[in-house]
Amino acid sequence: MDRRELDFSGRTQLYYQLYDILYDDIKNGVYKPKELLPTENELIERYGVSRVTVRKAMDMLLNEGIIGKKRGYGSFVLNKKVEQTLNKVLHFSNEMEKRGYKSSSKMLINEKVYANKTIAEALSIAEGTPLIHVNRLRFANNEPMCIESAYLIYDMCPDVLCYDFSEMSLRNFLVERYNIIWKRAHQKMFAVKANARFSKHLNIEEGDPMIYIERISYTQDDQPGEYLQSYYRGDCFYLTADLEA
Repeated sequence: MDRRELDFSGRTQLYYQLYDILYDDIKNGVYKPKELLPTENELIERYGVSRVTVRKAMDMLLNEGIIGKKRGYGSFVLNKKVEQTLNKVLHFSNEMEKRGYKSSSKMLINEKVYANKTIAEALSIAEGTPLIHVNRLRFANNEPMCIESAYLIYDMCPDVLCYDFSEMSLRNFLVERYNIIWKRAHQKMFAVKANARFSKHLNIEEGDPMIYIERISYTQDDQPGEYLQSYYRGDCFYLTADLEA
């Protein structure tokens, strides 16, 4: 590892210099996502600085969401976060590829179910109406990022049950087979904690923060046709919106 010396002349605060070194090392892949950083004692010995200096540098990295801390484990590099805009309907694969990530999916469930009260109200259908539930684990650069459950009205697209959407695009299939095009959507967002199932699939700890997005998609005829539940890793995503004053 390339060791850079600190300038003790007083022209630049030592904690800021140390922050710059650690930031550059993380950016350049010296320390990779989920990898532990050197301990406080190791940094003190390596750079000849005080514990206060080390803690200030580490706090800067922590406050910027570059590293995380766990008691009894140490400081580690967080995954690079992916920006998700709130100004338009998000499609996971398109968003990932647009940002330079290779997207992929794993089918977890493709089954016929029946609308409960919540989904029935969201889609303006009777409770008990047949639905298709497509549940997928979504990846970016082979890293699990999101669990997505799409509930579609069975009578609108019954052949969805016959296909594996690990490789095939569900959205494109709906367009090509049924001419179903989502014209607009209404969505809500919540902060939630990962349960045991999500933590297992997404390779995070139970109780870790997640971004939950609940969306109702509308057809060209302005009829609700999809109820979507997406659970994003809180350490991998952040949301943005352009607002007018």
